[in-house]
Amino acid sequence: MKVIGLTGTIGSGKDFVREMLEKSLGVTSVRLSDLLDTSVLKKRKITLTRNIQQNLGDELRQKYGTHVLAKIAVDFMKPTDKIKVIDGIRNPGEIEFLKNMFGENFELIAVDAPQKVRFERVVKRSRLSDPKTWEEFVAVDERDQGKDQPPYGQQVGKCIEMADVVLQNDGTMEDFQKKVEEIINTL
Repeated sequence: MKVIGLTGTIGSGKDFVREMLEKSLGVTSVRLSDLLDTSVLKKRKITLTRNIQQNLGDELRQKYGTHVLAKIAVDFMKPTDKIKVIDGIRNPGEIEFLKNMFGENFELIAVDAPQKVRFERVVKRSRLSDPKTWEEFVAVDERDQGKDQPPYGQQVGKCIEMADVVLQNDGTMEDFQKKVEEIINTL
């Protein structure tokens, strides 16, 4: 089984990459944030915000180890899956777990874009969980990238450094699509 991990900054285009992988390769994916949304948040009857997702992920990693969300994602995989995509990797412990489990069959793709561009995208997509103001966005983005975070916290900046491939999404949609297609052709 080949496992493709996706990491990246908020609003960078990870969902687009995941959707292209699903469509082009005919694979299914697991979004780590969906695991949080469906399992824990519904039980706690909490309204979803990105800050709450971050807190919950940190809480689980602190209690069960930095690899816990990756382990849960692996548990969702079927033995018949030839390729699986895990989207939303936010901590190096998740990467280390997946590398140990799958070895050379694990590839990490990171997605990034300039902060102002990402903010505009986040405002445009208008998800309930997304920050609404520039100040909220910067705070969430800095935390997400690991600023002042403990080892079990959000560490997207370190995850990007660990990636096998980093896609810069700073041009047109067509340009980015070509970059993603090039990656897909190497898988």
